[in-house]
Amino acid sequence: MLIIRKKSLSFCRCFLQVYYDKMPFMKNNLKSGQNQPPQPPGSGFGWNQEETPEERASRRKERIILASLITLLLAVLSILFSLLHQQLAGQPGVASVSSSSPALSTAIAALLPDETSESIVAQTPSVDAGLLVSFLDVGQGDSIFLRAPSGKTMLVDGGPESSFAVIDDYLSRLGIVGIDVVIASHLHADHIGGLISIVDTYPVGDFYYPPFDAASETYFRLLDALGESQARVHQPLAGVNTMISWDDAVEVRVLSPYDTIYKDFNDTSYIIRVSYGNTAVLLTGDATELSETLALKAQPDHYFRADVLKVAHHGARDATFEKFLSKVSPAIAVICVGQNNSYGHPHISLLDRLKERGITVYRTDLDGTITLLLDGTSVTVIK
Repeated sequence: MLIIRKKSLSFCRCFLQVYYDKMPFMKNNLKSGQNQPPQPPGSGFGWNQEETPEERASRRKERIILASLITLLLAVLSILFSLLHQQLAGQPGVASVSSSSPALSTAIAALLPDETSESIVAQTPSVDAGLLVSFLDVGQGDSIFLRAPSGKTMLVDGGPESSFAVIDDYLSRLGIVGIDVVIASHLHADHIGGLISIVDTYPVGDFYYPPFDAASETYFRLLDALGESQARVHQPLAGVNTMISWDDAVEVRVLSPYDTIYKDFNDTSYIIRVSYGNTAVLLTGDATELSETLALKAQPDHYFRADVLKVAHHGARDATFEKFLSKVSPAIAVICVGQNNSYGHPHISLLDRLKERGITVYRTDLDGTITLLLDGTSVTVIK
């Protein structure tokens, strides 16, 4: 324990010596000691009558800094001696500090591993295990994170503006520092609100959204954020083979919308099929029955087949009808919906349609964030 004291005192002595050496006026005055001839009044600490007011102010500032450093070093020594005393008393260092200082306890707690963080990281499969798809619990809105087997990342929608904290926390826990592709399924606030801060905070490679303008403040702010970012912006419509370039092993196909006039803005939503090997997930934004019908007429049936269906429009009654369900034939349906929302989502008629087909249903309002792994041959529910 004496070693700690010696090191601490040695550190303080060396630190003060360095600063002392930088103050020659003090060295000259103090080294002379008793042999120094009497100084005229006002000349202590190197002051003399020939000094200007600026020089005196400079020297005064140096002395104040020195006094502050001494005070700081004394405070550090006090903490070291306090810790030493606690160790000698047989108390665990961190526990003792935590109990004696609430502020320090909070700081230490922030540095300790978080159980939720450890749970997410522990349950997340390795990058090369397959296509990871997480339906984030952002309340009444959509936000889906995807990670390809190569490690490339994609975010489809960002929920309402308040969702950024949830998305940011999730990405941070996975060590995500940039997003290769961001897609806004359509321009309603409950899908793009959180994307404003995403674009402001994270480097984004490519940003996709349908070419249908929305007269909303949220949309204009998103455009401003994109204009200030380095993201490449794309606005593709569905075609015979409209693809979103992302990962060599994963196909991202756009099945809707088309170059037409939609009375319901929800129908401007992207319907996107993301496939890896023989497994696929179908993301539908807020598309209604009209959008489903147009897409089914324009595209081959097998483009819609998917193991996992993200139910459109938070489970509203105006989407995910029988014919569409027949073509998709999902084993799992995920509904992104807010708890006790004012819209009555998901609607009982929609839930009945899914139940009649024996489809396993997961809901973010009941199950929280839902993570799936598509390994190319099967789908595993991770959380």
